Amino acid sequence: MNMDIKELFAKLRSGQVRILLGSTQKCGAGTNIQPKLVALHHLDVGWRPADLTQRNGRIIRQGNENKLVHIYQYVTNGTFDSYLWQTLENKQRFISQIMTSKSPVRSCEDIDEA
Repeated sequence: MNMDIKELFAKLRSGQVRILLGSTQKCGAGTNIQPKLVALHHLDVGWRPADLTQRNGRIIRQGNENKLVHIYQYVTNGTFDSYLWQTLENKQRFISQIMTSKSPVRSCEDIDEA
């Protein structure tokens, strides 16, 4: 099957193509494929909370015809996956505290000034 990206996205929106595997970069901003999306599977852990938000934004957005969607996050036994998911959650919590002007749990100082 040889088709360009616009044709692929049109087939996803119409339901002719049912499964898409894509990276955060390839299916990020400008990817308008949400009308028929039902499930999103995170096969890896991104390093930045914004990447996870971008991924989830492909399915949780206006124009999706499905009222209920499923988001799956996988953890492989014997790997650092659970640690990485926890690290990502902690990063997001810290960023959210700063952005909402709540006092962050941690503080830091510039070492050069000491």
